[in-house]
Amino acid sequence: MLESLGLEPVQQQAYEALVDGAVTVAELRTALGLSAARVRETLDALEKLGLVGRYPGERRGEQRFLPVAPEAAFESLLLAREEAIHRTRRHIQLLATRFRANAAARDPVDLVEIVTGRAAVIQQVDQLQHSATSEIRGIDRPPYANSDPDRLDPKTGMMPVQAKTMRRGISYRVIYDTHGLETFHRINTDIEACAELGEDARVMADTPTKLLVADDRVALLPLRSAPHEMASSVVVHPSGLLDALCEFFEVLWARALPLSAYLAGRPNGAGDAPTPDEARLLALLTTGLTDQVMARQLGVSYRTFQRRLSGLMERLGAGTRFQLGMRAASLGWVSQPAEGAVRIGPGPGAGETA
Repeated sequence: MLESLGLEPVQQQAYEALVDGAVTVAELRTALGLSAARVRETLDALEKLGLVGRYPGERRGEQRFLPVAPEAAFESLLLAREEAIHRTRRHIQLLATRFRANAAARDPVDLVEIVTGRAAVIQQVDQLQHSATSEIRGIDRPPYANSDPDRLDPKTGMMPVQAKTMRRGISYRVIYDTHGLETFHRINTDIEACAELGEDARVMADTPTKLLVADDRVALLPLRSAPHEMASSVVVHPSGLLDALCEFFEVLWARALPLSAYLAGRPNGAGDAPTPDEARLLALLTTGLTDQVMARQLGVSYRTFQRRLSGLMERLGAGTRFQLGMRAASLGWVSQPAEGAVRIGPGPGAGETA
């Protein structure tokens, strides 16, 4: 854990042994299983770092080594490391400025690169998110390169790299394709976890492509228009093509339906707030999924889904799904799309009753 501050593993072990009560070279030898010379060498290094103090033994006994209190001992190391990170970030920003200044003179071939192989695509997805300084924009639809269980948080279903990126202040705007909600994502796990961290999500049917954009600086999209697996992608650097992709996202964003505002417990109007189950149900009703898929997303039977829907309609005094949408919007429970119409669900599937 302390390697990030420049400590070697043996130095960390020695300091922790001192914290746990060892005070002499002999005690440290027993605790660490090292030679006396190695222990003394480690103690000398810790003393130079200001982490350990050396004191004479009682009645000419063996020297005692006591640790400096951790909160005081590591503060200077933390400050030095933070300053080094700030200097590195400033240098990277200068390099980025020089990169953009020289972009116009580059060969057009250098503005687009092809990434082949699933592992390389996954690495590029992670790298793009790590590189963001302001915002990530994405169109999420199958297929998924990051679908292996070891690539997802077992509790939330999120990609850990996204959670880490959001926690350092990077905003996310994501358009979820309904097909991805049918086959991969879960409202009550990863979609809700992303919303709680601040992701602004919308939903749309039949999105034309996957897309990931970091700031206005780099984009990633599949090489093929309808791939069966994520085996290759195109990385687009600052260019007219990147500008077009950014504008393309904004056009789709304006047409997509809001999804995450009420999932995160942030109703945007007055009146009684929906319960968590009602919020999830309303979120699903705006996705365009069939009733059977929505029931599966909620983890309930089709009959239970219909009962919950009827209960919500009764609570809001709505006789139809359209009226339910209007009532929910008037209470601020459901955001309205850009064109001003409130749309709640597709209704039952073919041959079903409402």
